[in-house]
Amino acid sequence: MAKRTLVLGCATGIGNAGARLLAARGDRLALGDINGQGVDALAAEIGATPFHVDAMDTAALQAFVAGAAEALGGLDYVWSNVGVQIGGSVETASPADFDRSFAINVRAHAVVCGAAVPHLRAAGGGAICITASNSALLSEPKIAPYAVTKAAALALARQVARDYGPEGIRVNALCPGWIDTPFNTPAWENFGGRERFLEEVPRLVPLGRIGSAEEAGQLACFLLSDDASYMTGHALVADGGECLPG
Repeated sequence: MAKRTLVLGCATGIGNAGARLLAARGDRLALGDINGQGVDALAAEIGATPFHVDAMDTAALQAFVAGAAEALGGLDYVWSNVGVQIGGSVETASPADFDRSFAINVRAHAVVCGAAVPHLRAAGGGAICITASNSALLSEPKIAPYAVTKAAALALARQVARDYGPEGIRVNALCPGWIDTPFNTPAWENFGGRERFLEEVPRLVPLGRIGSAEEAGQLACFLLSDDASYMTGHALVADGGECLPG
C-alpha cells in the first residue's frame, strides 16, 4: 500500500530531490513550500498535491498539515525540511536574525510535528524526519543564529521521539554537511564565494568533496521507510566526515 507522505520545504535543494525519490518509490505526496511556483511545478511533474505555505505562519503550517491529511486520506510519513541560513556572531547578528532563525529552524518543525502527531496516531504509527544540520554537532565560524537553532532542531527531534515512541511514532533528524545547493550561499560567502570555498573542501571534508542533494534526499527516504523501523531519536549525519575529531 502506498505511503501517505507530507514534505514541507521541497521547491529546491534536498527537499526537491527527496520528494522526487519518494514519488519514484510509490509514495503519495502532499508538498508544501513558500515558493509557490516551484512547488506547483514539482507537484505537476511527480503527481503530488501542492500547498503554498509560509513557515513563519503557525496557522498556515497547521492548515497545511490538515489539508495534506485530507488530500491523502491520512498521513504515514512527515518530512519537515524547512530552514534558513543566517550567519553572524552574537556581536554582529541582530536579535531579529535570531528570532527569524528560531521561527523557521525550530518553531516551524515543532508546529508541524504537533499538527501531524494525531494523524500518525490514527494511522497506528509512522515516522517524522526533521532536517537539522551537522552544524548541530560542531562549531563553525560566524554562523551563530544557524548553528544554535539547528542544535535546537536536533534536540526537538529527540524530545518528540521520546514522547511519542510508545505510540509507534519514530522521529529522526537528518544532519547534512556541505551539500551543493544555493541554501549554503551565506556560508560560502565566509570563504569568499562558492569557488573559493570549493578550494577549501579537501581541507575541511575527509572525503574531499561536497555532497549532492540526491545523496541527502536518499537518507531522508531511508528514515521515512520500514528499513529504519528500529531507529528513533537519531542524528543521521551525512557530511563526508567533517564531524570526525581531529
